[in-house]
Amino acid sequence: MKKIIVTGNVGRDPESRYDASGAMFVTFSLAVNTGSKANQKTDWLEISCNGKTAELVQTYVRKGKKLLIEGTPAASAYINKEGNAVATLRVYANNVEFLSNERGDDTGMDNNYDSAPSEPAGFNAPGVQEKSPGFNAPGPSLKSDDIPF
Repeated sequence: MKKIIVTGNVGRDPESRYDASGAMFVTFSLAVNTGSKANQKTDWLEISCNGKTAELVQTYVRKGKKLLIEGTPAASAYINKEGNAVATLRVYANNVEFLSNERGDDTGMDNNYDSAPSEPAGFNAPGVQEKSPGFNAPGPSLKSDDIPF
C-alpha cells in the first residue's frame, strides 16, 4: 500500500477536466517546503481529485490556500516540448483538509473532505470510483446538504 500525507500551499488555481465517461476531476499544484529556513527547498506536487471532493476544491480552493492532502502517490517522467526530461509526482487525493483561508493564516479551518481514490481515467486508472462524501468531524454524522457552504 502506498500512502502520502503532505501539507503545503496551492500554487495555481484548480483546473476542471472531464474523463472519457464525462466525470469531472480537478488538478492543481501544491508547494511543499522541506528543510530549515536557511536551507529550505520547495517540492511541487500535482494533486488530482474527483467526485464531491473535486467539486468542493473547484469551488473553494484558490492559489495560496494552505491544505493538507492525503492520498496515493504516482511518479511519472516525460519529455517536454523543449526536449527536456521532466519527472513529476502526482498525488491522487483521498482526503483534502483546508488548513487556512490564505497563505500565512494560521487560524485554520477544520473542514475535512473524503473521496474515493481519485485516479481519473486517462491517467492509466481502471476507472473513476466515488463513495459518499464524508465530513470528518467529532460528533454526529453530517450529510453533504448539512455543510454550510
